[in-house]
Amino acid sequence: MKITDVKVIPLNIPNKVTQKWASGHIQVTEHLIVKIETEDGTFGATEAIPRPGIYGETPQSIYYAITKHLAPQLIGEDSFNLERIWEKMTVMPWNFAAKGAIDVALYDLNGKIAKLPICQLLGGPYRKEIPLSWCTFSPVYFGIDVVMEDVKQRLAEGYKAFKIKAGDPDIDMDLILRMRKICPDDVTLSPDPNMVYSREDALRVGKALEGIVDSFEEPLPAWDDEGRKEFAQKVNIPLLSDESTFTVEDVYRQIKLGAIKRIGMKLPRTGYTLSSKIVRMAEINNMSVQVSTQAETDLGSAACAHLAAAYKRINLPCEISYYKKNVTDTLLIEGELVIKNGKMIVPDNKPGMGVEIDWEKVDKFAVNM
Repeated sequence: MKITDVKVIPLNIPNKVTQKWASGHIQVTEHLIVKIETEDGTFGATEAIPRPGIYGETPQSIYYAITKHLAPQLIGEDSFNLERIWEKMTVMPWNFAAKGAIDVALYDLNGKIAKLPICQLLGGPYRKEIPLSWCTFSPVYFGIDVVMEDVKQRLAEGYKAFKIKAGDPDIDMDLILRMRKICPDDVTLSPDPNMVYSREDALRVGKALEGIVDSFEEPLPAWDDEGRKEFAQKVNIPLLSDESTFTVEDVYRQIKLGAIKRIGMKLPRTGYTLSSKIVRMAEINNMSVQVSTQAETDLGSAACAHLAAAYKRINLPCEISYYKKNVTDTLLIEGELVIKNGKMIVPDNKPGMGVEIDWEKVDKFAVNM
């Protein structure tokens, strides 16, 4: 179907609290709705998620990257010609979140045209329920007692996996040891220091937590190849990637390096098209994959659920329930997403993303750019 228009709507949704982690913070949900329309009025839509301190993308940069540079490359293109569209978007290097949102919106559009949910367009669904990993608050900023109370609540809700927002080696170890005492043996723990540990701290904490945590996400800077390899050789905990694997090419390089054992994939930065290529690389190298959080609203989480549902290789608990933790309102018609016993039910009863956007809410939170 021929693409006729691309709209971008900046939003400002209050957070419950300022989310802080070792290398940054989020005071408010400043996402953007990307809506792609075709000649017969069919549309696909999703959210673009800026990360100024990680990718260098701001709400303003995403808005102008799409409206001034990328949208003109899309007009007149067939919405199913995704390889050609990605090639045309190379007119503007980087800009991961802008391009990822365009790709997800196109899949939502194409699903509606084909009258299929996205997970089927991707070849699935392999699973109908997605095991979830709950992302904790940082004990450095919120205190261990606050984190422990939150963990107890999520255990009662059926969560079987936790990502611990880490950043101070001694505080992190104290929290994790306390969590291990109250978590059943089948509950997995994965600290994420967001690359702030030194080599010495990474080895010290890693050795202390062997047999206690199930993976370690980016304890060292993504550029520190020697430190990452040393950690992998000396610590019996799998390294899970994030900042080291922004792109398909990054994933290839990290696999060749031999440090990472698990791949963290973020749909807002790779879309479905590039994410599928990363999954295939993981299959070839017999590595497990997780859909990691980029602080999605429930709209973005619905998109992530389809990715997690489609592939057998995405076999780790996924971090796609952040919206329940820190976004004050929904962007969907009420009741569109369902979580039961720590698992998200894939919304596949409708074509595309399987959910309906509440456009009155979009209008409520829309801001001028």
